[in-house]
Amino acid sequence: MKVCFFAHYSKTYQNGATLSLINIANEMANKGIEVIIIIPNRNLKIPLDNKNIKCITVPAFTMRVPINYKNSVSKAKGIVKSLYNWFAMKKALSILKKEKPDIIHINGLDLSMGAEIALKLNIPYVWHIRQLLEEDFGMRLRNEKKIYKLLNKSDAIIAISETVKKKYEKKLNRDIILIYNGIPIEKYIIEDKKNFSSETINLLLAGRIVGQKGQLDAIKAINYLVKSGIENVNLVIAGNMEDIHYAKRIKDYISEHMLHDYIEIIEYVNDLKQLRKKCDIGLVCSKKEAFGRVTIETMVSRMLVIGANTGGTIEIIQDNVNGLLYQEGDYTSLANRIKYAVDNKNEISILIEKGYTSAIERYSITNVVEQIMKVYHTSQIESPEK
Repeated sequence: MKVCFFAHYSKTYQNGATLSLINIANEMANKGIEVIIIIPNRNLKIPLDNKNIKCITVPAFTMRVPINYKNSVSKAKGIVKSLYNWFAMKKALSILKKEKPDIIHINGLDLSMGAEIALKLNIPYVWHIRQLLEEDFGMRLRNEKKIYKLLNKSDAIIAISETVKKKYEKKLNRDIILIYNGIPIEKYIIEDKKNFSSETINLLLAGRIVGQKGQLDAIKAINYLVKSGIENVNLVIAGNMEDIHYAKRIKDYISEHMLHDYIEIIEYVNDLKQLRKKCDIGLVCSKKEAFGRVTIETMVSRMLVIGANTGGTIEIIQDNVNGLLYQEGDYTSLANRIKYAVDNKNEISILIEKGYTSAIERYSITNVVEQIMKVYHTSQIESPEK
């Protein structure tokens, strides 16, 4: 079998959707499947474990825009970008006519050319929805009607969480297959990790620095704890500053409340594993995660996860079973959960081990690829009439 993946547009391979694609591609190639990845960003370099994976760059524009991005200039830009993407589609079509893939797998809600090519070549295509868009990115699709029409023509649609599944089943009025994300477990396991071994409690919040990720809530929680007399806390915020206005709000708040001794911001992180070795607690403060890859990585790293009680996070974390949940948007609720962890380290150690075990059992990349292969074989691959 030969599978062609269409990557979504991203500036770095370290975002969740692209990392998930890399994991799936590597696992499939290791199983002897021929893999092609069409990359729409010429500056994106994808690191792959298997040299048998072929990466082909076909530059194209993302068709995502901010929710309130509506004016004559944006409409004109949209027309130009759509025209550019039409030529990109023609180029990719020419490439895939020669490559002859058996199936096309579209990674994320972004571009439509993978579906258009599949229809032109009369081969099956599977669409993998990894984003809520409005809720987790504050974005919408510029050409939503067109993409939804193409989604409904796909042989199968996969959602990465029950939250994503329910949203798009309602929008599309069709069944969607649930397959949770997976990770290569061995890359994230930290051997002989000792939590709460120092007087200072070290916390980590990893992810893009944007309002939807809730970094400001975490900072306010730290301020609340410090002002309450709990000063043995240190929060590391690790991620790219994608929203400069939000980043300024964060920095101003830290300065105004004199929190520099308790909070560190690391904008560029090449190895989260090294940070996780030093940290006891991982925070997931997103307003609404589509799934929560970072949550899984944190569990496998044998850290306590404290997450907001929304979206895909509550599909992973069972409160007081394999992690802790707090009321999203309520920094005092988050602060109280951190304090609970600090005051009940023996109980928390049990939660950490249960989190580790549940992540190992449910979210390995091997299991994910097995489920995807079942979708390929049970979709209309034998009879790809649209």
